[in-house]
Amino acid sequence: MRLTPARTLLAAGLTALAGTASAVFLVAGPASAGPTAAGTASPAVTLPVVLTDCHGHSLVRPRTYDLFCMESNEYLAGLKWTTWTSAAFGGGVLKVNSCIPSCARGRYVNYPILTVLWRAQPWPNHPGRRHFTRLTWILTGKRPAGAAVTRTFKLP
Repeated sequence: MRLTPARTLLAAGLTALAGTASAVFLVAGPASAGPTAAGTASPAVTLPVVLTDCHGHSLVRPRTYDLFCMESNEYLAGLKWTTWTSAAFGGGVLKVNSCIPSCARGRYVNYPILTVLWRAQPWPNHPGRRHFTRLTWILTGKRPAGAAVTRTFKLP
């Protein structure tokens, strides 16, 4: 994987942004869960931020992710995560159906990507849980015709 100066700068900027968000959350988070039965303070139990799928299920460090909920001919696969806090960083491949001669008979072409999950927000109807609301991918090598190097999506 070859990173150009522009891609390196973009990746560094996203890393700095996520690091800032992580630091803000850590400062604002509770120091303890409160007194225990014995009257002593217990450490906070921090639940991981989740990635939600099209059906509202929670995922933590998934190996695959269908961003388009079966409405498209592409998905993320081979995901490996290096961090998973209030922002998550990983890499894998964007699998895109060539649709040649048709989408039903096409083959999937792999495009290497870096993946960033960010903007962790409270997860509706799940008290105390947060979920990622944005996903950005950065194509690090060859890319589909007409595709931008980076793309950000609002998550379900």
